[in-house]
Amino acid sequence: MKMLVGSIHPPVRLAVLAALLAAAGAALAAPAGPSDLVISQVYGAGGNNGAAWNRDFIELFNRGSTTINLNGMSVQYQSETGTTWQATKLPDFALKPGQYFLVGGATNNAAIGADIGAQDQTGSLNLSGTTGKVALARVGTAMTTPDGGNDVIDMVGFGGANRFETAVAPSPSTVNSIQRQREGCVDTDNNAADFFAAPVVGPRRTSTPLHLCGAPEQKPIVPNCPAAAWARMNNATSALLTASDEDSIVNAASITSAAVPGITLGAFTPAAAVGGTGSVSLEVDASVAPGIYPVVVRFANNDAQNASCTVSVKIAGVHTVPQIQGSGPTSPYNNTAQSTEGVVTHKVAGAFYIQDPVGDGDPTTSDGIYVFGSAGGAMVGDLVRVTGTVTEYTPSGAPRSLTEIKDLLEVTRLGSGYTIAPTNIELHNADLARYEGMLVRVTTPLTVNQNAFLADRGELVLSYGRREVPTNRYRPGTPEARAMAAANDANILVLDDNIFTTPATVPYLGEDGTVRSGDTVTDLIGALDYGSIGGSGAAFKLQPTQTPTFTRTNPREPAPQLAPGNLKVASANVLNFFTTFTDGTDAWGRTGQGCALGNKVLASNCRGASNMEEFVRQRDKIVAALVGMDADVVGLMELQNSGDTTVGYLVDQLNAALGSTVYAYVPQPPATGTDAIRVGMIYKPASVSLVGGALSDGASVNNRPPMAQTFKANNNGAKFSLIVNHLKAKSGCSGAGAGDTDSGDGQSCWNKTRVQQAQRLLDYFIPLVVATSGDPDVLVVGDMNAHGFEDPIDLYTTNGLVNEIERFVRPRDIPYSYVFDGQSGYLDHALASTSLDSQVVDVAEWHNNADEPTALDYKQQDLYVNGPYRASDHDPVVLSLNLTPLFTDMTGSVKIAQGGLTVNRFTGKYSGTVTFTNTGTAPINGPLQFVLAGLGDGVTLDNKSGDMNGAPYITLQNASLAPGASVSVTTTFSNPSKVSIVYTPKLYSGTF
Repeated sequence: MKMLVGSIHPPVRLAVLAALLAAAGAALAAPAGPSDLVISQVYGAGGNNGAAWNRDFIELFNRGSTTINLNGMSVQYQSETGTTWQATKLPDFALKPGQYFLVGGATNNAAIGADIGAQDQTGSLNLSGTTGKVALARVGTAMTTPDGGNDVIDMVGFGGANRFETAVAPSPSTVNSIQRQREGCVDTDNNAADFFAAPVVGPRRTSTPLHLCGAPEQKPIVPNCPAAAWARMNNATSALLTASDEDSIVNAASITSAAVPGITLGAFTPAAAVGGTGSVSLEVDASVAPGIYPVVVRFANNDAQNASCTVSVKIAGVHTVPQIQGSGPTSPYNNTAQSTEGVVTHKVAGAFYIQDPVGDGDPTTSDGIYVFGSAGGAMVGDLVRVTGTVTEYTPSGAPRSLTEIKDLLEVTRLGSGYTIAPTNIELHNADLARYEGMLVRVTTPLTVNQNAFLADRGELVLSYGRREVPTNRYRPGTPEARAMAAANDANILVLDDNIFTTPATVPYLGEDGTVRSGDTVTDLIGALDYGSIGGSGAAFKLQPTQTPTFTRTNPREPAPQLAPGNLKVASANVLNFFTTFTDGTDAWGRTGQGCALGNKVLASNCRGASNMEEFVRQRDKIVAALVGMDADVVGLMELQNSGDTTVGYLVDQLNAALGSTVYAYVPQPPATGTDAIRVGMIYKPASVSLVGGALSDGASVNNRPPMAQTFKANNNGAKFSLIVNHLKAKSGCSGAGAGDTDSGDGQSCWNKTRVQQAQRLLDYFIPLVVATSGDPDVLVVGDMNAHGFEDPIDLYTTNGLVNEIERFVRPRDIPYSYVFDGQSGYLDHALASTSLDSQVVDVAEWHNNADEPTALDYKQQDLYVNGPYRASDHDPVVLSLNLTPLFTDMTGSVKIAQGGLTVNRFTGKYSGTVTFTNTGTAPINGPLQFVLAGLGDGVTLDNKSGDMNGAPYITLQNASLAPGASVSVTTTFSNPSKVSIVYTPKLYSGTF
C-alpha cells in the first residue's frame, strides 16, 4: 500500500517532521554521469485514492543521436531510505534517438485513475507516490549495493530520498508526475534542476512520435486546470480549463480518458495568436451519478504538440452520517464523494466533528464523524452541510481505520443553536468503534496509566483501573497472560489536548505541578477520535470539550516507612548519572572530555546530562531521593563507568547535603564491563563495615558485570552479601540473534541473553560470593529488565532465591517500579537466599519516579522543581532486614563494679578488677565479652582478646552467668603518659 504524504492525518508533529527533514539529505550518491539513455518521467501514485492514473510507471527516453539496445538493462526502485533494490528487466529492444519507452508498475486499484494504456514492458515495481529512488541500471537483476555503484546509468531521487544526483528532485503526487526538462532532453546530473513536478505527460511510449533533442527546442503547452470539479448529486457543474504555448497556438482540446455519460467539453475557444490562451469548459450534467471520475483533457497546438491535465470530477451522494459510517469496520461509501448534514460538536486544530442531531437508533452505527479540514465560520452548535470525500484513515501500525470526510467542497451553515447531548459510555464495557466521532461522556472513573508523552504530544493514557504488565503476574505465553494482554489492549482511552503538535504549555498538570499515573479523572466529556499515540501504534482518543478534573488518588508520598529491623538496604537506578556530559565538559568544569564505551572514549558515548546546568538539576534530585531513603546500604545502577570517580562524587554531594560524613562508597571491583554504565554501592560506615573487597564477574555475557560486597553490621556482627545486577535491556533489538528476537510473548528482545546472565549468576557468581564470605546470606538487587514472572526471574526463584517483592508488596497492591506503554510492572528486584529470607522483615517500592511525567525530570528547566520526584525513570526498592546477631549487648542486665587501679613499680603497668553480676532472672549465655568502650588515647589494654569496632575487649572464661552469679576479670594497662584511665565497661554475649 503506497502512503501519500498528503493523506497523513493528523498533521505530522513538528519535532518528528524536523527530524525526518534533517535525515533526508544524510547520504548523497555521486552523479551517475550524463547519459544518452535517461529516465524521463516517474509516476508512483497509481490506483491510490484520487490518483490520475491507474498504475505506476517509469518512462525512459533516448536523448542521443544513435540507437541504444536495452538488452540486459533494467529499471530499479529503492524506497526513501532503503538499501535494497527491486528490478524490472528490460527486453531486447533497439530504442531510436528521440524515442520513449514505457515500463508499467504496480497498482493499488486498477479501477482508480485513467488507464496508462499499452506498456512497452510490464513490471510490478510498487513505487511510493511521493518519495523514493528510481535507477536505470546496466544489469538485468537487482543491484547489490545500496547506491548501485557502477551499475547505475541514470538515477533520480525524489521527495525525501537519501540518494540522488547532486540535489533531490521534487515530490510527485496523485496528480503530478516528475518529468525531465525539455521532454527528456536535459541531463545536468542534478535531479533538482533536471526534473519538475507537473500533471502527467502522456504517458509516452515507443509509439509516441519521436522527439529529437537536436531539433530546435519547442516550448511546451502549459495547461491550467483545477484539480477537482465538485457537485452534489442532481446538480450540474462546470469548470473552465485553459492552456497556453509561448511559441505555438493552442487550437484544440479533447477528453482522452474513458467516456462518462454526462461529462463533456463545451465549445473550444482557440488561442488568438502565438502565446495566447485557449479555453474550454468541462461540463458536468445533473444526471451524472455520484462518484469520482478522473477526466483527462488533452490540449493540442498547431505544431503537433499536446499536453494533458486531469480534473477529478466528484459528484457527491447525499447520505446521513450513520449511513456513511455504516455497521462494518469501514464505510460502505469509502473513496466516494458524499454530502451530509450534522451539528458541529467540537473543533480541533485543522478539523472538526459533526453529529447527526437525531441518529438512526442503530447501536452498530456511529452518529458522528470526523471532518478533516477547516470548519470555516461554523461554530459548535451550528447545523452544517459538509461535502467532501469519504475515506478511511489508518494510522501507521494501527489494526483499524477511522472513517473521515476530507478534501472538502463545502461547509455550509444551515442553522445554529443546536445541542447534542453526550452519549454515556463505560470504558470497560464499551465497543468504542460504535461511538467513533461522537460526543461522549465516560461515566466511570478512569485511571491515568501513562504520562510519558504529556509534554510533546499533550496525551495521557487512561484506563479503567491500573493496567498491569501480564508477565508481571503470569508466566509468559500462558492462557492467563494472553487473556490479560487482550484485556489490556481493549482497556485504553487516550486523553488528547485538541491539537496535533507539541503543546506550548504542558496540559493537565495540577496545582502541585504534576499529574501522576494512578490519579483518576471522572465525568470525562469530549469527541471520540482514533489516531496515532505517543510511542507507537494507535488508539481511541478523546478530544475534550470540557476541561477534565483530576483527583489526586495517587499522591506523592515520602520515602516508605518499613517495619523496623536492624539494617535498611535499598536498590536505586539513577538513570545515567554521568559526571562527564554530552557537550564534552564535566562536573569539574573541564572541556574536551569523553566517556568510555569499550575501547573508545568520546563525548558521544556520554549519557545523561547534556551540560552542567542539567547535571546540577539531576544531581540534586538523586541526592534528595537518597537522603529520603536513608538506607544503610544502597545498590546503584547506571553510574558512569569511570572507575570510582562518579560514585565518589555522588557520595561527596550526599554527605554535603547531610552536613557530615555519613556515606562512603564501595571501591570498584576488578571488572566493571565494557558498557558506558556500571553498577556500584554506597554505605554508612557507622552502620556496617566492609568484609573483604568487592567481587565482580567479567564473563563475556555480562557487559555490565554484577558486583558483590560482604557487609558486617556494626551493632551485632551479622554478615550478609549484597549483589547488584543490571541485566541486558529489552530495547535496542538491532542485531538480536536466535532466541533474542522479540517472540511476542511479552518478554521483548534479548531474553535469551538475560537468561544466560541469570544462569551465570546462579552457577558461578553466587557460589563464589558465598565461598568468599563464608556466609550463606545473599541479597540480589537491581534492574533485571525482566518483569516478575519472566524467564530470568523464574530461573532465580526456582533455584533457591526468594522473590521478596512478591512476598511483601504483592499482597498490598500491584508491584511496579516502571511504567511503559501504558502498563505498570516491576523491573527492579529484591531476591534473597533462603537463609536470608527469614531475616527480611519488610519491603516497599517508593513510587517517586515511575508515576511522574517525564516532563518533570532534570531535562525540563521550565517545570523543574528540586526534590526526590522524577529523579529517575525507575522506582527504588527499600528493604528492612533484621539480621540474626552474632553478639548481643547485655550491659543492661548486669551490675558492673570497677575496683581501683594499682600500679606495679617495677613494670609500670596498671591493674584493676571489674566484676559483673547478673541482675536478671535468666542466665546470660556465653561466650561473654567485656568491652572497654571509649578507652582514652595513650592507654593500651595489655591483656585484650581483640578489638570490636575499635574498642578492646576481653573474652571471659565463664561459659554463662547464672541469675545472681558474678564473674570478675583483671585488666592490665600500659600507660606511659600517665594519663587518666577512663572507659565505659560493656558486656556482650556472643562472638565478635
